Amino acid sequence: MTGDYIIQHMFGIPIDHSKWWDFAAIVVILVLYRVLFFVILKFKENASPLFQTLYAKRTLQQLNKRPSFRKLPSSSSKRHQPLHALSSQEGLNSPLQ
Repeated sequence: MTGDYIIQHMFGIPIDHSKWWDFAAIVVILVLYRVLFFVILKFKENASPLFQTLYAKRTLQQLNKRPSFRKLPSSSSKRHQPLHALSSQEGLNSPLQ
């Protein structure tokens, strides 16, 4: 059995066309792959900020659920004292006294 016989009779593919039709089909497939690749890249560029904002919102929601990230009312600490004007500090204890 020859390859022509198998292609024509077993697979039912006609082989009476020229090599230029085969070449044209390959060129069309290559061009379509290029266009498809370009469209996918453009879609990714346009959709990327949308996905980033959705991901950021979801992450912030998850962080807000954690007790360690909840904002508690500020309590005064000895380390971070409010600043006083120099004129109001006369009665305060000073290391220079």
